[in-house]
Amino acid sequence: MKKYFALIVSFILILTCFTACKPNLKNGAVLKDAGGKVYAAVTQENGAIVRDGAGNLVVLVTDKNGGNVKGDNGEYMTNAIALQHALVIGNRVECPRYSVTIPNGWSDKLSTLGLQIMKDGTKDIISITDSNKTTLDNEIANTKKYALDVIASEYSNSVTENKSITINENLSAQFMSAFVPDTGVRDEAGNIFASYLGYIFFEYNGFVFTCKITSNRDMAPYIDEIAEILSTIEFI
Repeated sequence: MKKYFALIVSFILILTCFTACKPNLKNGAVLKDAGGKVYAAVTQENGAIVRDGAGNLVVLVTDKNGGNVKGDNGEYMTNAIALQHALVIGNRVECPRYSVTIPNGWSDKLSTLGLQIMKDGTKDIISITDSNKTTLDNEIANTKKYALDVIASEYSNSVTENKSITINENLSAQFMSAFVPDTGVRDEAGNIFASYLGYIFFEYNGFVFTCKITSNRDMAPYIDEIAEILSTIEFI
């Protein structure tokens, strides 16, 4: 009986400790990015983060216990810091230069510097990178030369596609892909391994954005769905 009572007391003490240590944060939430960095981010009523005019993340100033710090005016103090990695908040992926809504049926797949999501129950993966160290034409030409053309030369049965597409009324893009219906690889049951590689290129404010699409099936019938996902992009 004494041992049982001691266990109860220990559990109460542990619970009290965790309760006491829980940050008393107002007007924000504690978030962790893909690099493991923790932010006491200011959040809106809908849970979205707040950024300043330069796209920096607005964070709350906290004390050693993780609680808010008030300034002389009685308002909670804040700072603005540059995002280095993606933050996933609910169905939004917040990246340094843009944010995208994750649609129903898709899930985050460890977005790091940019978005990376996977369609549930499939091998369909979308990832986005961006750079201001190249031009749109160079990015398209190099990707074609060192990726898609290589696939086409190695697999005579590959099906390629190259066309302009519309993301939304303000954003057009170039789409290219290569699909290999039979790579020559089989699993133990004799099932055929197919391979798909596609790219959607677009440019905004001096940055070239590359959306990479990979799968083990032909994604040609789903490009409109992917373009719809990209249409939710909000540039910072």
